[in-house]
Amino acid sequence: MTVKVIDKDLGYKRIALNFKELKGKGVKVGIMGSQTADGTSIVDYATYNEFGTARIPARPFMTITADKNRDKVQAFTGHLVGRMIDGKLDSTSVLKNLGEWYQAQMQLSVRSAKDWAIPNAPSTIAMKGSSSPLIDKGRLVQAIRYEIVGDTKNSASVTAKPSKYSEGAARLASRLAGMK
Repeated sequence: MTVKVIDKDLGYKRIALNFKELKGKGVKVGIMGSQTADGTSIVDYATYNEFGTARIPARPFMTITADKNRDKVQAFTGHLVGRMIDGKLDSTSVLKNLGEWYQAQMQLSVRSAKDWAIPNAPSTIAMKGSSSPLIDKGRLVQAIRYEIVGDTKNSASVTAKPSKYSEGAARLASRLAGMK
């Protein structure tokens, strides 16, 4: 009696390849670039505001974003990996979606600073013509970007252009707003 064995992959090879492509990679989100604001590096400007100086109170937008979204990052990452396993996303798309989403969260923290940050001093309000902390000309928000980092031998590193929420990231952010 001859037995015929038929090996059906059912998508395992694709799933294994996607996980292999994710190994050693991650997403970095923060202030990137060599821009200056009135002669000050935008990275220095962000650092002064994150930690404070003798004249500027701390307005920790990066820390606020991390603390507020700690559990949501894990949930969203699980959601994206699930979509990758289902064949709806590849490994690069998982990283791009995660980067876009977290970039949008950090930009939202800056845009909503009026709700949580120490208010601007009256002299700052007079100079800027606005009482919105962290926002003058929008350079800080525009400098918040994401980058795919790590072993990129088989794929290109991606640095997002500064923008408002992408449509997909905004939809995902609204879905995750209720997650705990």
